[in-house]
Amino acid sequence: MRLPVAAALLVAGLRTASADPLPEDLGGRRAVRGAPVESQRESEELRELRRFEEESFPRATVYLPLPGEVSGEEGGIPEAPAARPSAETPPAPLRSPDLVSAAELDGERTSAVAPAIPWLAGLKLPDLPIRWDPRLIRYLEFYKSDRRGRAIIASWLRRQGRYRALIEEALTRYKLPQALLYVSMIESGYDPQDRSSAGAAGLWQFMPDGGRIYGLRIDHWVDERKNPEKATEAVMRYLGDLQARFGSWHLALAAFNAGYGAVLNAVAKYNTNDYWELCRHEDGLPWETTLYVPKALAAAIVGENREVFGFRDLPTDPAWDFDRVSVPTSTSLAAIARAAGVPVDQVALLNPELKRARTPPEPWEARVPRGAGPRFAAAFEQHREKVQHRLVRFGERLDDIGRECGASARELKRLNGIDDTAEVRAGLTLLVPGGRAPLPLPPVEAVAIVAVRDKDLVVPGKKRVFYRALPSDTPRDVAAFFRVAPGDLARWNSLDGDARFTSRMVLQLFVAPDFDEGRAALLDPARVRVVSTGSEEFFDLVEARRGRKRIAYTVKAGDTLKRIGARHDLTEGDMERINRFGRKIELKAGQKVTVYVAMSATERAAAERALTPSIAEAAPDDDDDDVKAPPEKPGVTGPAPPPIETGSAPAAPALAPSRGDQDSRAASAIGTTRPEAVPEEAP
Repeated sequence: MRLPVAAALLVAGLRTASADPLPEDLGGRRAVRGAPVESQRESEELRELRRFEEESFPRATVYLPLPGEVSGEEGGIPEAPAARPSAETPPAPLRSPDLVSAAELDGERTSAVAPAIPWLAGLKLPDLPIRWDPRLIRYLEFYKSDRRGRAIIASWLRRQGRYRALIEEALTRYKLPQALLYVSMIESGYDPQDRSSAGAAGLWQFMPDGGRIYGLRIDHWVDERKNPEKATEAVMRYLGDLQARFGSWHLALAAFNAGYGAVLNAVAKYNTNDYWELCRHEDGLPWETTLYVPKALAAAIVGENREVFGFRDLPTDPAWDFDRVSVPTSTSLAAIARAAGVPVDQVALLNPELKRARTPPEPWEARVPRGAGPRFAAAFEQHREKVQHRLVRFGERLDDIGRECGASARELKRLNGIDDTAEVRAGLTLLVPGGRAPLPLPPVEAVAIVAVRDKDLVVPGKKRVFYRALPSDTPRDVAAFFRVAPGDLARWNSLDGDARFTSRMVLQLFVAPDFDEGRAALLDPARVRVVSTGSEEFFDLVEARRGRKRIAYTVKAGDTLKRIGARHDLTEGDMERINRFGRKIELKAGQKVTVYVAMSATERAAAERALTPSIAEAAPDDDDDDVKAPPEKPGVTGPAPPPIETGSAPAAPALAPSRGDQDSRAASAIGTTRPEAVPEEAP
């Protein structure tokens, strides 16, 4: 949701450059990070309100109670000391009490007391206890006289019409104050798609764990924190529980913002259960929480006094209204919209909890605009989609699944609403097209070359399997799944147990004889060539895969690394890396150095034939794919991986550019062309 055009321009024009986030390319960050980058979807209004708070309530500021406030009486009208002068000082009736710095606390406060603030006296108060704190009054002034504040609150009050009836009905059923309606206003601006940088989401900004505690479903397909009905039911119980624990709505709201543990700790430390007292102390409540309660109370006061604040004639959005329709498993919002005869964005707006633009793989009840239900029921059958379900195995990639079901990885991503392949995890139910034949198997030369410390290693009583790691895997996850000790996994594969895998790594594991290989996407041993790291066989195979060979060159008088490299299409940096030399090394005549040179077409063909016989002998049948298919699906095989590039050799010219060469060129966009620094390819 966005502000009306005029209000949006107003808010945008008042921003400061330093407060705006830097522009980002999330796709580029994904390439560097090797994992999805969480993005936030915070509204313009909430960002602008946060700027106001940073300006008006410096984090180092300490607040003193106003005269008459010390007694704790609620509902009384405070007297206001003179406000600090500024270029935009509001009229005298609107001036806030001064903020008191920590330095002023050392002496006695002697500010003259100004007359009471007249316009506060006639306000209708909400059904939450009101304490006239300076921060509360400052928020009220912001909404009454500041152009930014008026634009923000007008947008929220307009949008409130969509969910007001839903929330107020729930508050009535749970016997909670009606003013809690405004908690959703300051949490999300009544936008169910709002998402904070911390991961909170929905009208009420539940964190994932908190949402699950109160029964909200959060998985690959559905996030019920964004379901206005279910999230509102959950928050009624949550707010009621907090009030039951603390007995004070001020503390309950503070706990809703900071977590009840933070409030309990502050109460215990300062031995007071007065929210306003806790706000005054070092290491009491978080800075945001010291503002949260006055901010919520101010929003409720504005809502109860629209005429006073100049919003009497403000139109509101129509109430959230819809027909419910039953749909079969995994139905797209587009198909629902076509059957209902409405734009797809209207269906998406009514079903904000659906994360992938379709219902999950189970029967579902969707919402369509009011009056479209009968039309949907009459027309849906002709718009039904033909899809099947497929459970992802451990370590399986979209390419693997796509080849089996006759679809490209791109088509599967579109069908399943997947933005990043890192979202594909073991146990996830994916949609695949129905009734298609498997795609052709990969070419026979795509053999995985697996470099290990000792290719002849045997572990008594165990069988060896090969697993191509995903970047999202951790060594601990892999060890747990295959039921091996993390230390053994590290020793068998020369691993750092704290480092992450990359998408080209193939692990050897020695598992129990009864381990069910059908549960994981394992490589077919017939399509694996195990070599000892650093051996002649290792270099012959790995460099042949890159279209080059490794030779020894005898240094001649006058040779330098740069000159030698230039003769063989290598850079000086390549020569340093290959030979592990420093930049200042002086070569001597007769010295041997290693260089990589491009193979001829004949040499490369011979190298490929050297691998082919072992496959033909080990796998005489047609099932020559490198990923084992589940035993319960005979005849269906998985895909082969891309050629495995092991070792630390640089990317040299080949007969055809490898993926590593392509990534090297792409890496120049982020300041490096060194092959070992290229972004990790998507899994």
